[in-house]
Amino acid sequence: MKAFYIRHIHRVVPEDIDQDYHNILLHYSAYYSMLNIELQGKFRLRLYHLLSILSFSSLELPKVTREMRAVIGSSIIQITFGLSNYLPTKFTNIVVKPHRYMYPGFGEPFLGHIDFDRSMIFFSWHDVQQGYIYPYDAVNVALHEMAHVIEAEDGFDQIFNWFFKKIEWSKWAQLAFDKMHIIRSGNNQFLKDYGGINMKEMFAVCIETFFEQPEEFKKSLPEIYTTLADLLNQDPALMLQQSK
Repeated sequence: MKAFYIRHIHRVVPEDIDQDYHNILLHYSAYYSMLNIELQGKFRLRLYHLLSILSFSSLELPKVTREMRAVIGSSIIQITFGLSNYLPTKFTNIVVKPHRYMYPGFGEPFLGHIDFDRSMIFFSWHDVQQGYIYPYDAVNVALHEMAHVIEAEDGFDQIFNWFFKKIEWSKWAQLAFDKMHIIRSGNNQFLKDYGGINMKEMFAVCIETFFEQPEEFKKSLPEIYTTLADLLNQDPALMLQQSK
């Protein structure tokens, strides 16, 4: 399996696709816009490799466009940009719906979700767009659901590090566990209350906030922020400061 992915490293992005990616990412991604030219090129190359292994489908839309694929895929690249690996192995099937949707057994419409039994990822395209149109509210369904994907992928191998170093994960998890119980106690002052549901939601909420409100996160919860920055090997708060 790893040999398959290594072969992708030597592939280059066709010029027309590369330019399309650049224009799409500049339009949607505040994160991509902060990168220098060299790192933007690295981001687009990783995105090209990723999209070559992802399968997109939709029953309600005429087609899943390159724009949709690039924006949704960019969330994985953003989260893993400081890591050596960025390619999932199990969750590679993505279903795109035009708007929020109902799912059997639930009374509220979904923005996105993971079907862990079928290893499928679902998104409302409208809500994916909203997450990038408003990049500083810590609400981004693509980042949120892909955080679940990366955590799940990382849990398949109990011996080797697929995405995260286990010692770095442990440091973050210990602090995040304490924060989860603070949220449950009703004394929360930072992070969405949704993070109090369980540790999976805590990680996803932390990822959204890490990228969309990094300076506030670093100031309010410096220890959790620092362990997450170490885990992901990147610091968006520093990127923001350098871009000003």
